[in-house]
Amino acid sequence: MFVIEDIPTEKPFDYAKHSTIGCGGKARQGYYPRSEIELCALLQQLPERPLILGNLSNVLPPDADMNNAVVCTKKMTAIRRDGDSVYAEAGVTSGRLLQYLTQAGLSGLEFLAGIPCTVGGILYMNGGAGGQYIADRTVSVRIYRDGQVIDIPISDCAYAYKQSIFMQTNDVILGGKFRFTPKNPNMVKAEIQRWLLKRAHLPQGKSMGCVFKNPQGYTAGQLIDGAGLKGLRVGGALVSNQHANFIINDQDATAEDIRTLITQIKERVWQTYAVRLEEEIRYL
Repeated sequence: MFVIEDIPTEKPFDYAKHSTIGCGGKARQGYYPRSEIELCALLQQLPERPLILGNLSNVLPPDADMNNAVVCTKKMTAIRRDGDSVYAEAGVTSGRLLQYLTQAGLSGLEFLAGIPCTVGGILYMNGGAGGQYIADRTVSVRIYRDGQVIDIPISDCAYAYKQSIFMQTNDVILGGKFRFTPKNPNMVKAEIQRWLLKRAHLPQGKSMGCVFKNPQGYTAGQLIDGAGLKGLRVGGALVSNQHANFIINDQDATAEDIRTLITQIKERVWQTYAVRLEEEIRYL
């Protein structure tokens, strides 16, 4: 019989330790289920709804300590192949998935190379790069909803630019099924390297990746740069001089530093271009 005590835990769960931006307080308890079965059983037994997280790469945690439970999917790493389709659990990282696909000679998600995401996170926000998005290769998304496991076809996911139906529901993403094109493994590997080279110019250090969505007809980075905001600092948070859509935590920034900087960026871009920037990141 499954019991919560069997699941690896971390008490407390330190947001600053686990998030790529490197700031935030602590949650009361962190759980690390190792499979979909463990995650579903955990959700059924916990007395409260936990916060579900993956790689914490596109999120801004709060500064304050919170009396809540966190479920981190990083240990849910199963991958199964069915012909030219592959099912990956929510905690599978882009790096692990691409390694598997390269060895299998399956092409279609090379654009994920270098993006520090998990399958669950990228399905949640329809992440992508270079005009390609995870929805382009998704067949279905497996979710936990009200005690049931359901496979949602792509047609019901309401995918759009950095959007999905899952942003409006309480569904928990368990994994996704993707379709691929057979290709020589060496060609898949070469395409991955091409994407890695394209991302090599991006800022290093603690960040959340791109902070803002690209408004129609613009890129957020160009607008922020054009407003003269590269190098703008609030406390330990800095608008990157390499890519203006990145905020870097280079001096022990707090979440409040970053929130204040985001507000200043939005106000300045509005004043300069009359364009309203919308965050791509998620606030926890």
